[in-house]
Formats: sequence, structure tokens, C-alpha cells
Amino acid sequence: MSNAIDIVSEFVSAMNADTKGITEAYRRWFTPSTIWDNVGFAKTEGLDQALALIDQLGAGMGMASMKFELLAIAAVGDKVLTERIDYMYDASGNTIASIPLMGIFELDADGKIKRWSDYFDTAGFQAGMAGAAS
Repeated sequence: MSNAIDIVSEFVSAMNADTKGITEAYRRWFTPSTIWDNVGFAKTEGLDQALALIDQLGAGMGMASMKFELLAIAAVGDKVLTERIDYMYDASGNTIASIPLMGIFELDADGKIKRWSDYFDTAGFQAGMAGAAS
């Protein structure tokens, strides 16, 4: 396994947490200018915007924790591709959303995430957000 795969695998594993653990993972692996792009849904630049989006998901959907199921991972240089299913849970442990997706992480020379883009069915995700808000 390449170093880039190890870093992203560790980050993905750290995302199996409550919102506090997710925040800690972002603080550890994001840079002040990290681009996090949930293509078709939301794009953030920098740690503060990323943390605000996590807060928004908590408030808007009632998300209390997440689990990332890593199905496949591959790397070329500093770019790491992942196939995952991301699960969002409420405070009672009920599944709010399960999102099959493909993602790409790009790392900087220090092993930090400088860009993270996820590609998924946004219609299904936004329907889940609307249902959680009602």
C-alpha cells in the first residue's frame, strides 16, 4: 500500500465517529485552504467552511454520527480514489442516509488533504435532507 493510500485510509477510518470526532479528523487532515467539493450539493474552501457544513448537516438532517464503508481504494501519486458508502445516523443510531459514491482525495507534500471531491446522486441526498427538515 502506498503512503497516500495509508493516509486516506486513516482519514476514512477516523470519519466513523460522532460530529466531534469528524471535526477532529478535519482539523487533523485539512489545510487552511482545503477544497471539499460534494459535487452538485456543496463546496467548501478551508477548514472553517468545512466545519460549518458539518454543523449544517447536524442541524438540517439531525446527523449525529457517520460511518464510511470503504469498498475500494487506489492511488496514483498524491491522488487517491475511493468507492464508498457513507452512512449518516441520528442521535438514536437510526440511518438518515446511505450514500453510494466515488471520491478523490489529493494530498499535499505534508500528507494533508488539499482537495477532496465526492460524486454521488444528489437528488436522493437532497430528498433525505428535505425529509429530515419536515
